[in-house]
Amino acid sequence: MKASALILIVGSALVLQVAAQLDPVCDSCPSKNCTYDKRLSCSCTGLNRTIEIVDPGDREYFNVSLGFVVDNTGSMRTEIASVKSSIQAVVTATSGIFDKYVIGTYNDPYVANVFESTDASAINSFVSTINANAGGDCPEMAMHGIRDVADRLSPGSVIFLFTDASSKDLALEPDVKALLESKNIRLNVMATGNLCGMGAEFSRLTTATNGTIYRTPDKSDVDFVMNYIKNFAKYGIRFIRGMPTTLEDLKAIADGNCSCKTSIENLVCIEPPTKSCPCPEGFEHIVVKKKVCVPGPCKKHKYGSLGFVIDNTGSMAAEIFAVRAHIANIMANNTVFKDYVVATFGDPYKKNVIRSSDESVIQSFVNSISPSAGGDCPEFAMSGIEDAAKKARKNSVLVLFTDAAAKDASKLAAVKALLLAKNTKLFVIATGTFCGSGVYKGEFDDLAAASGGDVMTLTAKSSVSEVLDFLALAAAGKYSLRSFPRCLDDMRKMKPERCCKWVIHHKCKPIEPPCPLGYKRVTMRNKVCGSPNGCPRKRVGSLGFIIDDTGSMGAEIFAVRTHISAIMANNTVFKDYVVSRYGDPYVKNVIRSSDASAIQSFVNAIGPSGGGDCPEYAMSAIEDAAKEALENSVLILFTDAAAKDANMSADVAALLVSKKIKLYVIGTGQFCGPRVYKGEYDYLAAASGGSVMKLTAKTSVGEVLNFIGLAASGMTSFDSLPSTLEGLHGMPYQDNCWIEEISTCMCDCYDRP
Repeated sequence: MKASALILIVGSALVLQVAAQLDPVCDSCPSKNCTYDKRLSCSCTGLNRTIEIVDPGDREYFNVSLGFVVDNTGSMRTEIASVKSSIQAVVTATSGIFDKYVIGTYNDPYVANVFESTDASAINSFVSTINANAGGDCPEMAMHGIRDVADRLSPGSVIFLFTDASSKDLALEPDVKALLESKNIRLNVMATGNLCGMGAEFSRLTTATNGTIYRTPDKSDVDFVMNYIKNFAKYGIRFIRGMPTTLEDLKAIADGNCSCKTSIENLVCIEPPTKSCPCPEGFEHIVVKKKVCVPGPCKKHKYGSLGFVIDNTGSMAAEIFAVRAHIANIMANNTVFKDYVVATFGDPYKKNVIRSSDESVIQSFVNSISPSAGGDCPEFAMSGIEDAAKKARKNSVLVLFTDAAAKDASKLAAVKALLLAKNTKLFVIATGTFCGSGVYKGEFDDLAAASGGDVMTLTAKSSVSEVLDFLALAAAGKYSLRSFPRCLDDMRKMKPERCCKWVIHHKCKPIEPPCPLGYKRVTMRNKVCGSPNGCPRKRVGSLGFIIDDTGSMGAEIFAVRTHISAIMANNTVFKDYVVSRYGDPYVKNVIRSSDASAIQSFVNAIGPSGGGDCPEYAMSAIEDAAKEALENSVLILFTDAAAKDANMSADVAALLVSKKIKLYVIGTGQFCGPRVYKGEYDYLAAASGGSVMKLTAKTSVGEVLNFIGLAASGMTSFDSLPSTLEGLHGMPYQDNCWIEEISTCMCDCYDRP
């Protein structure tokens, strides 16, 4: 039985919403509601390693579309038949999996030609009418084609673009990027030619949307990509969004000659609504879920040793000098390894290995390595790996740098057993041809695969520096070492790890009346962007700005003047605003108003002047602002100086507590130094439930005011204001988009055959 559908007109947009089906994975949860990640692991014939595809976690998209954009200019004449047959095969094989198919073509000049349908046979009939002709010059109107297909796709969908040319209509690229990102659509490009020697726009768009450019000059390569979709859509639509990024992996699994299994990870049950946010009579709770991500892995993996196994024969000078230049940076950034191992090997082999956590000892050892001897190509790599593995701790990572095959490949089985016993991964950086196919018998590929590592092949020795920069980021925990890129292109496409979690909110919605006869009630999920409505919000208190307007505060005053209008425009939390300014000598100057224009005029009149000695009359200004403000207010003090009237601290603290006012202090200086500042701001902030944030540069005030705007809009809490700018940068990213569940009556005729 297919999912029911309801077509809604929202403004001028046509929105297709599909009723969400219950997820059986969540059956073990009391609320039958959960979040989780899914991993697909495939062991494939002819491939000596396991391919793992991680579900991107976009669980808000239960139903997505599949889109195709086809360049049908004359230069595509030789491959158009293959493209058409591939599309038709995919559509036929996946009928009923996607909510609809959208296909469009583009030529030069551009004429919109887009067709959408849920009917596979209708789509295939349209595809059969596509012919390649016209064009002439190489860049074509790709952006127009992508835009018009993306415009009709459901959120969370995937587009496959088939072209041999770059884009002539680059002026549309920003709009196309914004459209793809707003609908979370992934763009994959099948480059069947050299893209006119250009095509950087496709790299930018695929990077922005987490898609991939597949270089497919051979017609059969297109078939591999399409075969993957045919064979793996059955494991879940999300694995089409997270499909492998290399043709090598696609070729290995696209023919279906693989044993695959899925596993559920990080399952978190979503608790049913609590009574902490009661809904009024006639309303009921619904869940609003938001995905929040921060840089870095959720759980930082702790390894044993980080090892460098270095071929120091005569041909390895560039690699040795690169390691020597970069190893200090790698060690300085390391947060995941306990110590370091360095081993060298030459011909004849002489054991030369060290393990230490002392960075200066490791650097001295590496500095002593120099290229020499060798001559014949195979070298004693297995002996070098073996001694490094024996010296390393368990759960280590070894990185081998060599351009030659292993002369002692007979030790392969013993070294493999040692790596497995110590749970140590081997990654190989190949800077040559391994003495050619007549000498190299795959020993490094075998060893890497068995240990969970990989072999990265470089075409130029000068690229070793890029690999070492990547290792520094991996040692810092920003990239995972569960896998390793196999070439520079893959490495450059890699994205830093992020830890994402679902934040659960509860919203009140009117209780729906019973459905009429012949209708049934369905629950749908819809992604909406904007400030979410929680329990009916009642505005409370005042939002107050207390501004030191002495001569050193010009940057802070200008920043408040620039940002305050946006803060007030987005405010959904506070009833009105208070602004207080103070200098030396102190003259009371405070305003409270709900009129945004009156507040803006008052702030515009503030200018820096006077002062001279460092302590200023901050306590008097805080007191007058607190007296003026409503109860349950938030006051924010901007100053670089201590309080000359700090003797008032106890009385001001009592006033803040009595009116339930929180004080947050943005310190843009040293508060006149430790001899003058006695902690009066920390005392007031702690007493009132606020905090003190210290900035090292006055130019950073704008970033703090952006945070204040988010807090005033209800998108974050003042309680989460960190004590440093670095903490502010590390706060969870919120894209202001939410998943809402809505209920409606639907004619049950849609379910009938």
